[in-house]
Amino acid sequence: MLNDHATENLVERIGARLVAAVPPRFRQPAFRYSFDVVNRRDINAFALPGGPMFLNRGMLQAARTDDEVAGVMAHELSHVVLRHGTLQAAKAQEFQLGALAGQVLGSIVGGRTGQVIAQGSQFGLGTYFLKYSREYEREADLLGAQIMARAGYDPRQMANMFRTIQQRGGGSGPEWLSDHPDPGNRYTAINREASMLRMNGSADTGGQFDAVHARLNRMSPAPPTRGN
Repeated sequence: MLNDHATENLVERIGARLVAAVPPRFRQPAFRYSFDVVNRRDINAFALPGGPMFLNRGMLQAARTDDEVAGVMAHELSHVVLRHGTLQAAKAQEFQLGALAGQVLGSIVGGRTGQVIAQGSQFGLGTYFLKYSREYEREADLLGAQIMARAGYDPRQMANMFRTIQQRGGGSGPEWLSDHPDPGNRYTAINREASMLRMNGSADTGGQFDAVHARLNRMSPAPPTRGN
């Protein structure tokens, strides 16, 4: 985990604003949302069923504005409120939720939280929760754009961030793209949806994002995900 107060504060502030903007029909009162930053340079982010969300430091450094960060977070939040992870797990006949939860909890209690996040695929998280279908991706893009507008963020910046992620990928592509396949015409579809939405005020952080971005760039380089 990055464990940097300024960075965590920014992410939590954006996350809280997005959660408050979830349309009433999609709200999940039993969920407990949390937002944490992992000290990894890979461009990646994911959310687990029930609300926990994790953003790699590399994702924040790739973003150019807090609206772009909000775009990734709104997309991940949409997967959560639409229960995509749970639906994915339900399709896997051999999936044992209790065993997985025990492994993860045991590792966290043992003080290895960072390793749990960085190596989540060892526990089946990548297989059962993070690899969404293109239809789920389309739904998360559109609902995410709506949540952004309701929260005061420019939904067009979600499309811009996804384009940036793709461009930063080079030959193999960022890990985020492997877990979130392009549903087809993503950039166009998000912008079309954005054109029909009205932003609810402005969520400008007043320079907080720029300060955090500069702070991250001054820190020691983040390590790559283990195994890469």
